[in-house]
Amino acid sequence: MHLLALDTGSPLVSVALARGGAVVAARSVEQERSSTRLLEMVQEVLDEAGIGIGDLGAIAVLRGPGSFTGLRIGLATALGLHQALGIPATALPSLQALALSAGTGGRVIAAVDALRGDWSAQAFVEGRPLGEMELVPGPELPRLAGGGEAVVTGFGVSRLREIPGWPTDLRLLEPGPLAPAAAVLAASPETVWDPALLTAAIYSRPPAVTLPKPRVPALT
Repeated sequence: MHLLALDTGSPLVSVALARGGAVVAARSVEQERSSTRLLEMVQEVLDEAGIGIGDLGAIAVLRGPGSFTGLRIGLATALGLHQALGIPATALPSLQALALSAGTGGRVIAAVDALRGDWSAQAFVEGRPLGEMELVPGPELPRLAGGGEAVVTGFGVSRLREIPGWPTDLRLLEPGPLAPAAAVLAASPETVWDPALLTAAIYSRPPAVTLPKPRVPALT
């Protein structure tokens, strides 16, 4: 089965195509260019794999936390493909994909910049969450390490080393594109395929504005 995975809520927007749990094609672009490139990237990974849009067997998208507008675009795109193709679809937490992308079996603190000096963060060990997502000021992130070594991963986490007294045993890791990790997560037998999740974005804070529903152009 070919599975399409999307991440549009991160600073690096990405698309990945997987078959049998292995990623066979991927593309990424900076968030600023994603509005014109998302569906182009979807077509590119399909072309690279030598299949058409009708050959997709499932679609997964990361649902946040992340960019408010970016998340809405990704979720709307996934919902549109789900409805048009009649294939299973689901949405996965971005922090879980971040933790997987770190590539370590030890403790990982996945963090998304929530602005105002705060981070949406969650600790994982071997991909399993150790608690719920929290909104944490940057200087308090080491608390999630539980007093031991850990990897802190997320876009922009390299800035944390500027915090006075930042622990030397907390390694900071800037991630790459997250769609490949989302594809691997979605291929897990534990994945819940529920299209209702496509309308359940995870935000760091309640949205301050209400935007019109993004319009998703047709994929040819």
